[in-house]
Amino acid sequence: YDGTLLHCACKTGNADIIKLLITKGNADVNAVDKDNSTPLFNAVASGSIEAVDILLTNGARTDVVSQRSFNAGIFYHGTPLHCASKTGNADIIKLLITKGNADVNAVDKDNSTPLFNAVASGSIEAVDILLTNGARTDVVSQRSFNAGIFYHGTPLHCASKL
Repeated sequence: YDGTLLHCACKTGNADIIKLLITKGNADVNAVDKDNSTPLFNAVASGSIEAVDILLTNGARTDVVSQRSFNAGIFYHGTPLHCASKTGNADIIKLLITKGNADVNAVDKDNSTPLFNAVASGSIEAVDILLTNGARTDVVSQRSFNAGIFYHGTPLHCASKL
């Protein structure tokens, strides 16, 4: 396994173990693995809002950009908010924005914002949360959204292709 014990615990979303590692083990909530991912990425990917909350309470950064793949076969880059938006998990998206001060307009290496991922996830609630919190709709992405077809455009272009 690449990463720290906290990375591993966050992958499972086990809040009790995460708390122990931080409080008794002095685990670094912002330690990065070989893909520049912090434990927060694993907690977001696990879907555990409690795990995400614990990390944010203990100073986890929301501006770190990962190079890790979170969906099988699709190489993914971005912040924890990009990851949460990809899954469409509205509760985690809200928490990252309100408690973690996540930037709704952060761009990844393809100039995509979390809004692109939310649109691609099909989650109306995720899209609404991002728009309500100031997500821009005029950003032009260089990312492919349809398998085998390289696609450029705005979130609206992306939505029209789904």
